[in-house]
Amino acid sequence: MISVYQHFLSFVLLFALSTSLPAENKKDYIPKLDEFPPPNTGTYIAGELVMVDPINRRGGLRLDGGGCGGLYHVGPIHQFVMLPYGMIWYHGAPAELRDIPIGTHLHGYLYLPSVGEEETIPPPRPYGSATSELRYVPKYNYAISLEDDFSFYQRRGQMWEIVSIDVPRWTIDEALGVVTPGDATQRGKLHVVSTGQAAKDGISGKYTFEIDQSTRVWKRRKPVELQDIAPKQIVQLDLTWTPGWRDREYCISDIWINEESREISNELQRRRHIRYQRYHWLAGWVDQVEHEDFGGGIVTITLFGGMDPSLYEEFKAKKEKDFDIAVAEKTLRTWWHNNDKKSGQVIEWKEIENPPPGSSGHQLRLKFTELLKGYRPGRIIRVRCDGWPNQRLSAEE
Repeated sequence: MISVYQHFLSFVLLFALSTSLPAENKKDYIPKLDEFPPPNTGTYIAGELVMVDPINRRGGLRLDGGGCGGLYHVGPIHQFVMLPYGMIWYHGAPAELRDIPIGTHLHGYLYLPSVGEEETIPPPRPYGSATSELRYVPKYNYAISLEDDFSFYQRRGQMWEIVSIDVPRWTIDEALGVVTPGDATQRGKLHVVSTGQAAKDGISGKYTFEIDQSTRVWKRRKPVELQDIAPKQIVQLDLTWTPGWRDREYCISDIWINEESREISNELQRRRHIRYQRYHWLAGWVDQVEHEDFGGGIVTITLFGGMDPSLYEEFKAKKEKDFDIAVAEKTLRTWWHNNDKKSGQVIEWKEIENPPPGSSGHQLRLKFTELLKGYRPGRIIRVRCDGWPNQRLSAEE
């Protein structure tokens, strides 16, 4: 007979497993082709964008330093690839990798590679024979999100208040652009403290950033001078490399010192994003296919998240007209999508509450008289609504 004590031990063991496994699964979640990841998953990684392949949505980061000389001096670049539903923000608005300049400091949440995709990113190669440096390379390289500092902190409700500024003499005596020998590398200090809702990851509290003559200061609709920066201002920043990177020192590449300047930068990037999506069409994937006679059928799709809300609203407003569906790759590239597509009638539009990361929450069922071979569960598609451009893209896209 099993004793009460044994029952108690079994209960404790089951409870421990039920509470510990989900935490481990969340950390090491492996993306699947037919499901979005659970909320609050992914490993936080930050660094400077030092290489980019915008067509295939790949790139490389110089990881943030942590006082470790090995990581900074000999650690390989951390290469990443965007998941098909991976989301990117720049200046607080949706973006593509092509929108983000080399040298921009980024924050991301990344996963382990999907099954079968372990070799998509080549294993890092050490410099010379220093194989021990490979320990500095994270195993998480499939990104669900990437954001510049402006976007990362603003979307989480965190701003920066300027406490004080220490600047070299040239920023007061000379106009911007007039540089005397040696002045270009002189660095000042901007002392700030975070305000608002503190971000879970990244930097918060008191911090000191560097500024120099390359720092762009934005006020209202135009760039101004460093001497326009003043204590008590509430600002947003974008960061870039500085010689003290190993010790988590950063130089400010851009600073927005009033709300109007932030709104303008956000709006300009939003317009660029909308233009890109109209030509390339919204991305999503196939959830289900219901085959019918004579090659037709009903296809259920989910649009990916991270787009400007106005695009989803426009789609919904035009759901009475046919949508074009083109087959795409995991990189979101298509094959002459102006021809390689079929038109379907929307017969159901479903909105999912609290959609998981990567999903827009917009699920559509469309009826087709003919189905393409690429209309299969888990496959990536691009969707065009009435009135959007239907033109062939360049060969590399």
